[in-house]
Amino acid sequence: MTREILLRRLYAAVTVASALFLGSAAAQTSDPDEAELLKHFEKVDVWHFPVDYAVRHNNQDVIVTREMAAEPALQGEICYIRFDLIKGEGDYGYGFKPGGPREGHWGVNVLKRGTVLNQLASALKMNVIYFYAQGPKSEEAKAVCARKQAAPTPEAGNAYKGPWSDLVTKSRLIHGWPAPAP
Repeated sequence: MTREILLRRLYAAVTVASALFLGSAAAQTSDPDEAELLKHFEKVDVWHFPVDYAVRHNNQDVIVTREMAAEPALQGEICYIRFDLIKGEGDYGYGFKPGGPREGHWGVNVLKRGTVLNQLASALKMNVIYFYAQGPKSEEAKAVCARKQAAPTPEAGNAYKGPWSDLVTKSRLIHGWPAPAP
């Protein structure tokens, strides 16, 4: 009898796990940016990079400029880089340097301000989502990428504030969508 109960529980666990996996995959394909790009391109490949900084002490600012590298080599060209803010507290900024290149170089800053008596903390947690596209379906497909990246929104990286680091750090992209935030 215990063997039968164990098999039922195992079956239930497998069913729940597969439903969660398939549900999260279906939710990711329902992303509005990915859906829009799939209207204009044959294939859209999604990569991401997590950012998580917390600054709690004086003179401990974080100022980073990143260039992303993917392994294995990517198929297609970069179309759009989106910044999905999860948590931002205090003095922080992120996005593209105003007037700078848009080929994957972006920066973040998390600044600690205060004194011994007034300890102000800052935190930044987000995912940077890279959309690589290949096989344009029409002449205006590239214009869609340019329009999305030029949008005056924080998601498109056009609301950057604060200092900028001239030292570019290379970081490795992670293939696929990030895990859902808890």
